Amino acid sequence: MPHDFSGQAFLVTGSTRGIGKAIAVSIAEAGGSVAIHGRELEKVQSVCEEIDSKRTKAFAADLSNPEQAIELVKSVFSHFGRLDGLVNNAGSGRAVAFRGLKLDAWRATQALNLESAFIACQEAYKLMRKAKTGSIVNMASLAAHGPGNMMGADYAASKAGLVSITRTLALEAARFGIRCNAVSPGIVETDMAEGMTDEMIAKMAIPLNRLATCKDVANVTAFLLSSDAVYLTGQVIHVDGGQFIYG
Repeated sequence: MPHDFSGQAFLVTGSTRGIGKAIAVSIAEAGGSVAIHGRELEKVQSVCEEIDSKRTKAFAADLSNPEQAIELVKSVFSHFGRLDGLVNNAGSGRAVAFRGLKLDAWRATQALNLESAFIACQEAYKLMRKAKTGSIVNMASLAAHGPGNMMGADYAASKAGLVSITRTLALEAARFGIRCNAVSPGIVETDMAEGMTDEMIAKMAIPLNRLATCKDVANVTAFLLSSDAVYLTGQVIHVDGGQFIYG
């Protein structure tokens, strides 16, 4: 059965493209209202029109300044009058050798990938406690569970931290009816995978023999947000075509 998000409101950070946009589309198609977030308001508004102008609302915030995450969550709640789900999807990263990683770059990655998600989780948790319901999904990565050889150490560490936050919040928030889970994709067909050849993908030895699509990740995320996952919290679901089988 398809999910039914009618009468519910969600915030998906970093939702003007890629995985975030696919998640927003899934929510809107299931009847939910979605706060679309990005840095540039004009771009966000364009995506809202593309998805469904009646079910979406544009919000602009630069989460490289984590403090803006507080105002973003508050603004979304103020507009919809409720917040049933939060997806912390905003983030960035690039492949960089450990020896070449600068402290400023490290800190910038933590600020966007980890600190803004922590602050958004905290603010959403406060609101959801009053409602005694809610679902938070944090977008981690396969890099969180190993050496992060496809990305830099800064990216891998930020995503590992996000997994830790997920489990800590899940334990504390459960008694208030709030669930918190994470999704750990492998390599997804987004701009971060641009330039990968079939030969490169074959060498990755993905058991299902392809990269993930944004829709693959969105399907799992929508499930975790929905009442179908009402007894799941503190979990990390790997959407990686079986790569985590190797550990």
